[in-house]
Amino acid sequence: MNEKVVKDICHYIIDNINDEISLSLIADEFNYNTCHILRTFKEYTGFTIIEFINECRIYNTIDPLVFTDDTVLKIALMHGFNSQEYYSEKFKGVIGVSPLRFRKIFSILAQKVIDTSDIEELKIIKGAFEELKDYQQYLNGISSEFTSKEEKRKERPNVKTMKLQ
Repeated sequence: MNEKVVKDICHYIIDNINDEISLSLIADEFNYNTCHILRTFKEYTGFTIIEFINECRIYNTIDPLVFTDDTVLKIALMHGFNSQEYYSEKFKGVIGVSPLRFRKIFSILAQKVIDTSDIEELKIIKGAFEELKDYQQYLNGISSEFTSKEEKRKERPNVKTMKLQ
């Protein structure tokens, strides 16, 4: 298995992120042993396949959290998570706050902007969304070019320190 196959696996995951994705499905799709795929994927990307899938799915839940009134459970289930608890745990691990807290923070910030037309508050919201967009580009970039595991971890944005609080 080489770099091109790992890139193809990343694209496959991104293209099918809202579908059920399993290691055995990926192994069957690409005709490789699951252990070999796991080892090689992590070697090239610095992520396990599960981490990559979860982080892509977490990012895809940001818009529904901020712009809909859907329950956290509904959003979690719509984006490939089997339970609200697992989704919330992974969301907090990636973003740094729970989904409900994230929604509340953005709701409060947006309301302040609407109520006061405060340019500084608008800049905070815009900055946070730009950081999330950078994070999505980072995830997508994993499938475009590879570096060593250590270099990839250094390049990884620290979304836990985003200006959400």
